[in-house]
Amino acid sequence: MAAVLVTREADFPVALTVMAVFVALVVLVESIRFWVSSGAPAVHDEGEPA
Repeated sequence: MAAVLVTREADFPVALTVMAVFVALVVLVESIRFWVSSGAPAVHDEGEPA
């Protein structure tokens, strides 16, 4: 997919942006899945339960 987008030089920044957004979304989703699956309670900085 990226190779097809990069074949035209004008589309290179667009391809980089699309890839960066995709990676950011994957990291966000995986982080949320890990947080939910760990069962850790949400805690304030003071240590009081939310």
